Amino acid sequence: MVARLARSQEGFILAAVLWVLAIMLIAVGIFHSYVQRKLTVGLQAKAHIQQELDTYSTEQTLLYLLSTSRKTLAGMTFSHLTNEQFQSETFSYTSAVGDELLMDGSVYSGIGGSKFALQDSAGLISVNADDQSILLDFLSRFETDAGVKMQLLAALQDYIDADELVSLSGAEKQDYLARAMLSPPNDYLRTASELFRVIGWSEWLNAHSQFDVQNWITVGRFTVMNLNTMPKSLLMYYLRLDESLVDQLILERRTNPFRTVEDFVLRTKLPLSLDEERFRFLPGNELRLRIWNSGGGQARLISLQLTPNGLLGPWLVDYEYSVEPPENNNEPLAIRQSNLFNTALGDDIRGH
Repeated sequence: MVARLARSQEGFILAAVLWVLAIMLIAVGIFHSYVQRKLTVGLQAKAHIQQELDTYSTEQTLLYLLSTSRKTLAGMTFSHLTNEQFQSETFSYTSAVGDELLMDGSVYSGIGGSKFALQDSAGLISVNADDQSILLDFLSRFETDAGVKMQLLAALQDYIDADELVSLSGAEKQDYLARAMLSPPNDYLRTASELFRVIGWSEWLNAHSQFDVQNWITVGRFTVMNLNTMPKSLLMYYLRLDESLVDQLILERRTNPFRTVEDFVLRTKLPLSLDEERFRFLPGNELRLRIWNSGGGQARLISLQLTPNGLLGPWLVDYEYSVEPPENNNEPLAIRQSNLFNTALGDDIRGH
């Protein structure tokens, strides 16, 4: 009887030990899972913070360099003029030197995993220009109906002008209210995407998805265009060229940028009739900077003006908002032309 009771107690103790061990294993598993989740969240947060630091550092470095460097026909250079260049009769202050940061939307490596692209606004189509002839000419690449083109331009003009008079085929406040749309500001467009708020444009743009508002349109008020900084996709439509010819043209202007319309036509052998007064070849001070991280997320588009003698600083930001990163199937370029950039852009100084 005593022996049977002892065996029963031993069995109970063994079962209790096993239950305790099982509970401990479950508790350890739950704790391990909890720690792993917290560790993953922490690593993701650290990576996100590092991405933000990389893009912010890239932005601030670029703003400083852009405001303290000089422009050539090829882009922005960070090298100083030499005595030989000063004394040369053939060298011009705007002559390309070969180390330029291109201002045609080319993608560059920034700090860490950040990428950026710089675009001279004069290389794009303006919707705020007083002379709408360039915009009208470009619309003809997509729209053959003269009536539709006139309606689009008239609506845009009424959206911008300060009066309430309706242009022929145009639209003013009462037309917007009748369609339950926001009233026109009677002022210049502030961003390219605002074009969708102009009567008739949203429908037309949705029907012509190849018309890339984000990458082709600028709200700059100039009436000239820069063929040295026009992005590849816009060049194909603007000059009506296939991709292979545009690639050759871009290669030519990177190594030896164009100086005049005559120079452009002579060297490209293109049968074009270009008005000299419509074009310039030196980049301007109105730029669009796009910065993003290769780790994912949206890009930040910053529209800015370089103001070397400005009372409020060497640059002014007109607007900033989030956009999709540009598509780029090529390896991003690396900036290595100056000692300052070597430790700032194009090289990952953290070693990973």
